[in-house]
Amino acid sequence: MGYLAKAKYLRVSPKKAARYLNMVRGLEVEMAMAKLEAKKTKTARAIGKLIKAAAAQGSGRLFVRRIFATPGPSIKRLMPRAFGRANVYKRRMSHITVEVEEK
Repeated sequence: MGYLAKAKYLRVSPKKAARYLNMVRGLEVEMAMAKLEAKKTKTARAIGKLIKAAAAQGSGRLFVRRIFATPGPSIKRLMPRAFGRANVYKRRMSHITVEVEEK
């Protein structure tokens, strides 16, 4: 039986979040938290809070069973270009799901 936690509408792209998710997948919760605390980024702090929330539901030795990011909605913005034109770029969001399980 696993314990689940979700963070929705995080203002980080799923591709950039995947770097940190791959780093902690399969590790024990204590080791995963230590690795994330060594990184001083907004993404690492958000994932650390999420793992801590999932781990608070259980007790004993827990490990990160599943962790993944899915794309959320994109905020569309305009970048002014030459000769009065404009390009559209997207501010991407992601939904992150963590499942921890007892060993």
